[in-house]
Amino acid sequence: MEDIIKVSALGGLDENGRDCYVIEINNDIFVIDAGLALPDKTIPGVDYLLANAQYLINNKDRVKAYIMTHAHDENMGALKYFYDDAPAPIICTRFTKHVIETQFNFNTLRIPLEFKVIPPTSALEIAGRKLHFFQTSHNAAYSFGVAIETSKGNIVYTSDFIVDYSVKTPAYIFDMKALSVLSERPTFLLMSESKGANHEGYCSPHHRVTPLIEKYFSNANKRIFIDCFWQNFFRISEIIDLCIENNKKIFFYNDFTRTIMKMLMEFNPSRIPMDMIVSKEDLLRVREQELVILMLGKGEELYQELIRVVDGTNEDKRIRLTKRDIFINAGLPTPTLETIATRSIDYLYRTGAEVVWIKKNQITAMHPRQDDLKFFLSVLKPRYYLPVRGNFINLMANAKLALSMGIGLNHTNVFILDNGMQLCFNELGRPSILPNNPAIMPTHPILVDGSGVSTNVAENIVNDRRQLSVDGVVVIAVTVSLEEKRIVAGPDCQMRGFVYVKEAEPLLKSVANIFVDEVTTALSVNNTNFEEIKANAQERIRRFIKRENGREPMIIPIIVTR
Repeated sequence: MEDIIKVSALGGLDENGRDCYVIEINNDIFVIDAGLALPDKTIPGVDYLLANAQYLINNKDRVKAYIMTHAHDENMGALKYFYDDAPAPIICTRFTKHVIETQFNFNTLRIPLEFKVIPPTSALEIAGRKLHFFQTSHNAAYSFGVAIETSKGNIVYTSDFIVDYSVKTPAYIFDMKALSVLSERPTFLLMSESKGANHEGYCSPHHRVTPLIEKYFSNANKRIFIDCFWQNFFRISEIIDLCIENNKKIFFYNDFTRTIMKMLMEFNPSRIPMDMIVSKEDLLRVREQELVILMLGKGEELYQELIRVVDGTNEDKRIRLTKRDIFINAGLPTPTLETIATRSIDYLYRTGAEVVWIKKNQITAMHPRQDDLKFFLSVLKPRYYLPVRGNFINLMANAKLALSMGIGLNHTNVFILDNGMQLCFNELGRPSILPNNPAIMPTHPILVDGSGVSTNVAENIVNDRRQLSVDGVVVIAVTVSLEEKRIVAGPDCQMRGFVYVKEAEPLLKSVANIFVDEVTTALSVNNTNFEEIKANAQERIRRFIKRENGREPMIIPIIVTR
C-alpha cells in the first residue's frame, strides 16, 4: 500500500528559531525538533517564544517519536513545556540527552522522559518504519540529520550542517559515507535548512574563530579572558585546542561554566588534560601570562555578567579586568542581543584592557552556504524539495538555488511554505498544499513569562507591556461612600513614564477633574455600576491626554467603596 504523506511546520518558517516539523505518514506522526526562540524588544517581559504544540497535544495518540537532531534551544528547548501533554519517545544522541537532562527541570514534569539513545550515525525502527540517522558537522556536538523510509522513497531532513573536510574532533565530523549510502535509495523529499542560503561558496573555513585569535594565545604575555555562548560547543573546542597548543592553564569563570565544561569533558567533544584546569584555590597562584579565564553564558545573561565583572559586582572578586589583561569576545550577539552587547563592550573598554571584539563580517555561523546546499542536492537528487529553517528571504534563496541546479527541480516540485501550511502527497505521490487552518493547527507562538514560570501570557498582556514601555501609565483613585453617594477621599492621581514632572501639575488637575466629574455624575443618578463608570472615565481621559500631548498611556482608574 502506498503511503499518504503530510509535511508541515509548527515553527521555524519565516523566522529564526522555534523549529518544529511534523511528518505525518498515514496515521503516524514523527516530530523533528521542538524549539524556542528569543523575543525581540517589541515583546517586553517575555523570556521565550515556543513552538505551538496544540496540534500534537490534540493528536498525542498518533505521535510516535520526537527526533531531537542536536542540543540547541532553538531545536529542543520547547519540548519540556508540553511533553506531559503529548509524551512519546525522544530519539537523540547520548550527548543531546545529557544536555536535555541538564536543562529540563524534572520537578515540573509529571511523566518521566522516555529516551531512545542512538549513535549520530545509525538506524532505528519506530512504529514499524525504518529511520536512518547520519552525523553532520555543526557547532553542536554529535548533531545528525534523519531519513525516514516511505513507500515513495526517503524523506530527508538535513538538520544544521556544513561541509567541512578538516574537522579534528569526532564530535563534529560530517559522515559523508552515511550520506552516500542514503543516496542509493531514492530521495522523495529533501528538507534542507536555509539560514546561509544567501551567501556564496562554502561555510568552511569562515566559521572558525581560531585564525582570528590564535596570535593572542601564542604571543601575548597577558592574562586572557574569553567569553562564549554555552551551546556553541564547536567554538569552545577551538578555545580548548588553542590552550593545549600554547601550554595555557584554563580557569572556569563560575559554577555555570564549570557545569558545562564537566558535561563536555564527560562526553569528550572537548578534550582537556586535567593538569591544565586551575582550581578555585589556585587561581592567584598561576602566572598571569599562562592563564586563560573562560566564561560561558546563555543569551543576555552572558553580557550582563560581563558588566558585573567591570563593575566589580561579580561573585568572585578576585576576577577583575585590568590594563594587564586581554579580553576576547567569542560570543557574537544575535540580532535580539545587539543592544546589551554594545553596552557591555563599552563597559569593557573602560577597564583599560586590550579588547578583541570579533565582528560579524569576520566569522560566519555554522549553517550551510550555497555550495554546501549544492553538495546535498547533488548527492541526493530529490524528487521534491522543501527549504526550511530561516526567514522568507533565506527560504527563497534556497529554492532559487535548487532551481538552478539542473537536477530536475522546478516550480512544480520546489515548495515554499509558511508555518501551519501542509504539503500533502496522495497515494500516487502527487503534491498539494493546504492553507493553514488555525482552528486545527495553531502556529502562533506560546509566550513564556518569568523564565519558564508560566506559559499563560496573553497577547493583550504583551500589548499592555508594550504600551507601558512607550507611553507610560496614569493611575487615579477615589474613595466613595455608598451611603452618602459622594466622594469622601481623593482624587489621588499619579503619572509615570510619559510627562516631565514640572509639566505634570496642570495635566494632573485636568485628569482628576474628569474622573471626579464622571464619578459624581453617576452617583447623582444612583448609578453604582463602577466598571461602567471607570470605562467611561478611561475613555474621556485617554482622549484628553491624546489631544494635549499626543501620547496614549495606560490609564488605571480605581474606585474604593466604604
